[in-house]
Amino acid sequence: MACHTRSVSLPTRSHPFLQKAEEELKKLQACVDSSSLTYEIMLDALKAVGGVYESINDLVCMPSNQNGLSHMQHLRWVEHELEESVKLLDMCNTSRDNLDTIRDCIQDLELANRRGDLEASKSKLKSYNLILKKANRDVKIHMFNKNESPEGDSLAVASLLLETREITIFVLQSIFVYLSRQIVSQKSSKWSLVSRLVEKRTIACKGDASFLRVNVEELENGVENLFRHLIQSRLSLLNISSL
Repeated sequence: MACHTRSVSLPTRSHPFLQKAEEELKKLQACVDSSSLTYEIMLDALKAVGGVYESINDLVCMPSNQNGLSHMQHLRWVEHELEESVKLLDMCNTSRDNLDTIRDCIQDLELANRRGDLEASKSKLKSYNLILKKANRDVKIHMFNKNESPEGDSLAVASLLLETREITIFVLQSIFVYLSRQIVSQKSSKWSLVSRLVEKRTIACKGDASFLRVNVEELENGVENLFRHLIQSRLSLLNISSL
């Protein structure tokens, strides 16, 4: 594709980079549209989100696109995206910190169960619940504003970024929804994984806490990788704004 310094257009929807990003986003949407989000689905979703951002980054970093987006008529859109990227980074970082706290809580729960200390186990289970409530609140307080999309072919890139941001927020929220389901609800008679661990204190159930802790560690790693992709995406936009 020829690059003209004065051009303000971006590639059409037939461009391979854009097609790849849109295909990856469709796969991601199909993944999280599942009625029952599992640990495996969330891990796949975190990886898929990173893949979409990587494709978007390849698209934005094309010289012709950088020239187009750095044009005066698109700079307001770029500046807005930079502001929203900070909010998303904050959300991702907060989620990562909360997962780290949850992992520590589960380790304490494991220790209490190895000692056979039922009261300590119940106390740690209560802490687990409180931490998750805080984590859910932390995700919800990050508000995002709609951006005024650029015109022409660049609208495809703008729409792609918006959809990816929205689905990223949903994935981060889903992580804590999933972890909340691992404890018993006070309004339900159905015992969950961790609740059985506290009440029965059998060898088999003690292994359940270890399994949950490993799950949290892997989700934490997934959020960390996503954070790196978001950093790279922001750097690409910063590069455009400085042209």
